[in-house]
Amino acid sequence: MNEELKRMALVGNDEQLAGIYNSDYINIDGNEIHKTAIIHDNVKLGKGNVIGAHTVIGSNGEMRKPKYFKGTVRGFQRSFKGLVIIGDNNVISELVTIQCPKEEGQVTVIGDDNIIMAHSHVGHDAKIGNECEICTGTIIGGYTTILDGAIIKLGCTIRNRVTVGIDSLVGMGSVVIKDVLDGATVYGNPAK
Repeated sequence: MNEELKRMALVGNDEQLAGIYNSDYINIDGNEIHKTAIIHDNVKLGKGNVIGAHTVIGSNGEMRKPKYFKGTVRGFQRSFKGLVIIGDNNVISELVTIQCPKEEGQVTVIGDDNIIMAHSHVGHDAKIGNECEICTGTIIGGYTTILDGAIIKLGCTIRNRVTVGIDSLVGMGSVVIKDVLDGATVYGNPAK
């Protein structure tokens, strides 16, 4: 995907370049991606996704005292080797961050037909199923699993290593520190 952006940037035709840079979104492999979004090489995208402005997908996760491999780029350690896999027909709004896992062979997964609203964060090794709604300002910790049809309302924090069940609802502003059962509605701090 990044190769496609590089190839377009090298086109010598001024009209084609003007068309690209006068448009907010660029269609790459069947996905509408805002020109300010950063999508790292370790990301695999399905089709029909819309990715908003200033979104970053595939950056390193944050971990306590990780053992970095040698090599830096401007002081930044790019040692995380995992992948981010995003399915089809997702809307990932502006200013969303989705992190990759540290270990090779591990994945952060976003399924199909989800909406992840602005200013949300999906931590490394997280798994989001299908047809989920992640509302504005939600933080999903690393190794968290959000199952199909879950709705997480505005400004929630989902602790790392928690599972949010199928068709469950997490109320606005909640802090989830325990697993949420399938079909349950929880809210509060801590969510009950």
